Amino acid sequence: MDKRKLRLCGKLIACCVAFIVVLSTGLASKAAIFFMTSSMGQELKELYPGGRHRYANTIQHVERFACWMWSLFFSFAVPELFGFLQSLHICLSRRDCWTRPRFVDFTIVLLFETAHALGMALLFGSVLPCLSVVHGILITNCLYLVPALFNFLSRKPDDQRRGAKMTVDGLAFLAQLSGCLHLVFIRRTAVTLGNSYDSSFTQRQQMVDYMFPLSVFLVSLGWWENHVDKDAPVGFIKSLGRIKENTKNTRPFIQLFVSLWKLLVFLGTMLILISVIFPDGRSADANLNSFLFIIKQGLHQFWSSAIPVDWISPLYIFVIQSIGSLLFYWFGTFACKIGAQRCGFALPVVLITPVLISTLTVAHYNKVDPFPTLMSFGTYTNHHHPWILLALSFIWFLSQTWITLHIWEPVELNSRVTDTKWYNSLLIEHSVNLSSPRYRNQEDITLTCPTNCTVTTRIFAVATMWHESSDEMMTILKSIFRMDKDQSERRANRDCKVIDPHLYHYDTHIFFDDAFQSGVKDSDASKVVNQFVNEFILMVDKVNSQWTNSTSPLTSTVSVTPYGGRMVWILPGKTKMTVHLKDKTKIRIKKRWSQVMYIDYLIRYEMENCLDMTNVLLLTLDGDMKFRPKAVHTLVDLMNSQKDIGIVCNRSHPIGSAGATVWYQIFEYAIGFWLLKPSEDLLGSILCASGCFSIIRASVLLDEEIMNKFTALSEEAHHMIQRDQGEDRWLCTLLIKRGYRLAYCANSSAYTHCPETFEEFYNQRRRWALSLIANTLDVIWNCRQIVKVNPNISWLYIVFQAVLLTMGLLCPGSVLLALVYISATTFCLSPWISLSVHSVLIFIFVFTCFLASTRVQLKMAKCLSVLYGLILAAVVVYWLTAMAGEFGIQTLWSIHNVFFLCLASCIALAGCLHPSEIRCLLAGPIYLLLTPSMSILLLLYSIINLNVVSWGTRDSHPPETARPSTEIGTKNTKVVNAAENLQISNEDSETSKTTHQISIDVACQQPYETKQDSEESSGSKTPIPWLSDQDIHRIEASLDWDLETEVKLSKQLRQVKSLSDEENSYWNNLIAQKLFPIVDSSKEHKERISADLIRLRNWSFTFFILLNSLFVALIFGMQVNDNLMSQSLHNTDSLNYYETLESTNVNGGRLSQTTPVHITLVFLAGLMLVIQFTALLVSRVKNLIRILSSVHFTLLRKSPPSMDSSVVLTRFNTANQNEDS
Repeated sequence: MDKRKLRLCGKLIACCVAFIVVLSTGLASKAAIFFMTSSMGQELKELYPGGRHRYANTIQHVERFACWMWSLFFSFAVPELFGFLQSLHICLSRRDCWTRPRFVDFTIVLLFETAHALGMALLFGSVLPCLSVVHGILITNCLYLVPALFNFLSRKPDDQRRGAKMTVDGLAFLAQLSGCLHLVFIRRTAVTLGNSYDSSFTQRQQMVDYMFPLSVFLVSLGWWENHVDKDAPVGFIKSLGRIKENTKNTRPFIQLFVSLWKLLVFLGTMLILISVIFPDGRSADANLNSFLFIIKQGLHQFWSSAIPVDWISPLYIFVIQSIGSLLFYWFGTFACKIGAQRCGFALPVVLITPVLISTLTVAHYNKVDPFPTLMSFGTYTNHHHPWILLALSFIWFLSQTWITLHIWEPVELNSRVTDTKWYNSLLIEHSVNLSSPRYRNQEDITLTCPTNCTVTTRIFAVATMWHESSDEMMTILKSIFRMDKDQSERRANRDCKVIDPHLYHYDTHIFFDDAFQSGVKDSDASKVVNQFVNEFILMVDKVNSQWTNSTSPLTSTVSVTPYGGRMVWILPGKTKMTVHLKDKTKIRIKKRWSQVMYIDYLIRYEMENCLDMTNVLLLTLDGDMKFRPKAVHTLVDLMNSQKDIGIVCNRSHPIGSAGATVWYQIFEYAIGFWLLKPSEDLLGSILCASGCFSIIRASVLLDEEIMNKFTALSEEAHHMIQRDQGEDRWLCTLLIKRGYRLAYCANSSAYTHCPETFEEFYNQRRRWALSLIANTLDVIWNCRQIVKVNPNISWLYIVFQAVLLTMGLLCPGSVLLALVYISATTFCLSPWISLSVHSVLIFIFVFTCFLASTRVQLKMAKCLSVLYGLILAAVVVYWLTAMAGEFGIQTLWSIHNVFFLCLASCIALAGCLHPSEIRCLLAGPIYLLLTPSMSILLLLYSIINLNVVSWGTRDSHPPETARPSTEIGTKNTKVVNAAENLQISNEDSETSKTTHQISIDVACQQPYETKQDSEESSGSKTPIPWLSDQDIHRIEASLDWDLETEVKLSKQLRQVKSLSDEENSYWNNLIAQKLFPIVDSSKEHKERISADLIRLRNWSFTFFILLNSLFVALIFGMQVNDNLMSQSLHNTDSLNYYETLESTNVNGGRLSQTTPVHITLVFLAGLMLVIQFTALLVSRVKNLIRILSSVHFTLLRKSPPSMDSSVVLTRFNTANQNEDS
């Protein structure tokens, strides 16, 4: 089954599930509410049997009535509290999504919401308890009085069939009005069995007669917003429409106060009604009418109803109702966002009332009444003409259907970030019916259907390369050719008049650092390109041969530039790939300066005449990336849908040869992208977008303050750590400090080669760890300014990052304590001996790092890593064996073990939520065994070597100088070896998407066809059958390629092209201003920088070691002290050692785990885990919505040609727009 059919089946299943869940939860929620009201009515009936007041057991019935009243109140309060919390979150963290309202607008909205809350309390506190359940369910179709009137008054003069629509609106209004005035039915169906001998009953009956129309009117006022229009012909409606427009961006601020105010109004009204309903002055208990009595006794009975478990008790009915309402709202919203609004939302909502009435009817005639006695069908037993009521209820149902006809239109429910109104739990289906948008303004249509669907996005793929191997070059070139093919096909579709939302213009630019080396040619010294450039040229022709089945090599255009040289290829799909060859004697080298080079060149020169830079994107890649066009499309869609995003990154998968180091990174990347990235994105912004595969909006790079700091030289010691050890993170920090948002998209995936050896991994993480600490400290240090400038960053986000950084710095001490504890337990050692042994090992490693060379340090780290791995393996075996013993289960349930099990369970669930990545969990045991090495040794190695500012990767093996062949007979072998078997370690640099270009005559003769992926995956060591003798001579020449000489032969070589005077002038000015090669500093300057780095290293190490030492001493001391006290108590009371699970014998090698600090740390770590796992769930739901919203049914009608692309992108935008809802 292909992916399209699989997604279609998934969409069908989702629609069925949404229909079933919405209908069933709506029924459960509504039935639970009427169970509460009928129970309140039953208590009234028991209190007044035969219309007489019964003084016996008065307090008991009042307490039960108050208990059910509290159940109603809590049901009403749940969505209001959700709205309050969401508004608070938006006001604190998303300041760009709200503004303060005008006083007049705030007052009018507050009056409407107050009337709504007052009407809800009157309806459910006094009216419905005095009616039968069936009658109460039927009259809920009469709650649309004000919306019906506003619909009638809002019809525009230019509306088609305005007269007919207004006629139906008028009839619907009259039908709703009849429901408010059918007092005769209320009198005859009141819950009485005879005439009243108590005057209080007559008063209550009259109160119900007047309160019902009043409550209906007040309740219907709460849904005014959806039924007014600023363009309405009536002035009053027009004014309300303007207020609605004004409050769109002020809704979070208003909801912050309105939610709490409605709770106070509802509760106060309910308490006043209780004082009116119950008799006064005739009770044996003088406190019967006291509010304090109602609050205490009713609330106490509500909570005490939890035990014993009784599913019809007030507490459990409230739980069922709240969960049902929440699921109803979530699945209803889910159905709307996936494009299944009609079958998954509108249809079940309309069926709730008929199905509930039918269910009660069947239950009644089967002698099964789910509600209190004589309450479900009190109407049928006390009224002489029930069919009249049924006829009226049918008319009410038709009028309700007409008034809420807009719910059948495909409009997303609550798709705006600023919409903080949730649902009304007591009238769940009515609230979603009347809150779904009815009038859509032109601005809303523009937001929903972005105009950039027809705007061509300009994508520049940029990369920096240095010492990449042939395999890595082959990988990135294949990805470039895939992009070339994709763009070629989309251009062909454009020529066929097919609307394509992913249409883009694509170019690739690769920047080779230090591309030249000294050589000898014709007995004269000259500069030639190094082996890596020559290898790249060979790989271009090889990939082209595999991709197009062509034996002709691609023709490149060569140019001499002020920074060195440039080569341009036109790829088979007519896209351009430009390789910039940097000469370190003419321009600055290293990655950050290459980034400055391509940012300035592409944005300020190539796109100089572009007026709108928001649709110009830079795709940054590593030189070994493997990706497909779909990964790029997903990121571009997200950038187009949310214009506030400055950078977006994707999910990176590490690949490499099988080994412990690679397996560790596979698991580490997985848990990082599963948990950390989604949580940062949910809280506002990720802290770092990795440069291996990210898209940057060009407009943010026009910010002069960002670029001035990014291009500044590192004059201080901490600058070298923050700026030069992590260029991508430094750029992200600058963007965050300037107010831009950094996003993460889990729907896009790419693959990158990771370090395969222990030494290379340690050197890479040395840079990453120091850069992470430096930039995070920068963000926290400037948090006040960032929170003020960046609307996406809140104090909650700052606290989150501060806690993560603190836990990371204390991680070595925590792991050391864990090693001490498990070693003492496993090997039957004293805790002091275990602590001493592990401390000595750590100090030996510290002294080695200070005194020995890097090679010796890494050897020592590798040996200790193996030792710690063996210790953990022995611990695992011990615990598995101990669990089968007498006290194994008791030992298992310690506070640390419980937290470890919860952590492992969350990671396992995270893997299950990523089915395509679940294999990453297989590397978990390797990650566990290497945890001490990576948590203790690696961090110590990084801090002690802080003064070493070299990258440490890809620079250990300098390229060999190309030697001309001396034997003609071995020429072919040497060329093939040079083209295929060159294996040199490579650096972490960003690569670009490349575009391919061929000569015109070759393009006319060769069809553009590609081979299967199996052929793409062939290694670089495959023989090259297409090499002819001429090709051999050409390749041999390229191995000793002299750019200056090639330009001198421009008359004979047509592919040589000179730069224009304008571009030459641009490069000369750019080099002079920002990229002039850095001249070796004076000896005094070097000594000062070196001394500053050593001083920073010493200060950092001292702070780090003192922090962890104090932490270890505190925790270990409290554990030992607690054990001594526990042992003393055990000796005094003659207790058995195993009677206390958490307190153990010190000599037995076990430490207490219930100290306050322990509990606090575990709670804090658990809270961080809950936040990250919740963010993961939100991310996966958004991904599911995106996938399902892209599937369309064409069973009933055929969608227009332009519908597919616009709707897909629209729903994708909506699915990713509201992470706060």
